[in-house]
Amino acid sequence: MKQLLSSYGLAALAELVRHRSLYAFDFDGTLAPIVWRHGDARIGTALRSRLARLAAQVPVAVISGRSLGDLRSRIPEEIVHGIGNHGNEGAAQPEAEAMRAVCRDWIGQLRQLFADSAAAAGVELEDKGVTVSLHYRQARDREQASAWLARAAAELQPPPRIIGGKLVLNLLPPGARTKFEALWELARSEEAERVLFVGDDDTDEIVFAQAPADWVTVRVELDSSSRARYFLQKQSEVTILIDHLLARLPAAAGRAASHQSRSRAQH
Repeated sequence: MKQLLSSYGLAALAELVRHRSLYAFDFDGTLAPIVWRHGDARIGTALRSRLARLAAQVPVAVISGRSLGDLRSRIPEEIVHGIGNHGNEGAAQPEAEAMRAVCRDWIGQLRQLFADSAAAAGVELEDKGVTVSLHYRQARDREQASAWLARAAAELQPPPRIIGGKLVLNLLPPGARTKFEALWELARSEEAERVLFVGDDDTDEIVFAQAPADWVTVRVELDSSSRARYFLQKQSEVTILIDHLLARLPAAAGRAASHQSRSRAQH
């Protein structure tokens, strides 16, 4: 894995803007710093303005584990493609009603399990409609809470697809898509020849592991086990990344504006 802000990484960005590309970002830990309270996450002013400028020129997507309504309230309105619930909200999902029914049933099961265990103290159960998240950042004993949640999730029926994260356990029902599948479909609809994807978490590793060779995948903060091709040292460097993109885009502005106009017409 190479540093994105190196000669190798900057060459990859230069190549990216020469093609018809989709620019996609995770939200928490990528566009917004990780915070103590899940609801307090915000994109910084400088980064927000740059994202708006980028989205005015090229197709930009933000794909998050948050619900779409929550995500939309936190990103610039210039971003056409907001995708929530790990790829399951904001694009066509024919199994959505069945997924909601499964999640409602899981929540009932989980509330009973929570009532019967002191290990659940401080754990936040987040009902996101078509997925469920269990946050344990505020648990008194995070290690104990994590172990207990793993056991509790394993008892659920039907069995969920469990995806870890930074002090969160995400539960996806049968039929759910991942971020990779959602981005693949979006890239096809945008007729994108290349994709940039920047993320920082286990849910993003699914994209890193499956991305075609011509995608530019970037992990925020170095992790030697990551499947991303590049990394940024810290979340604040995402602003520098977008500055590099904006500096290289004017040569392709006409082509990008044409694709952005078509995208807006379709949504």
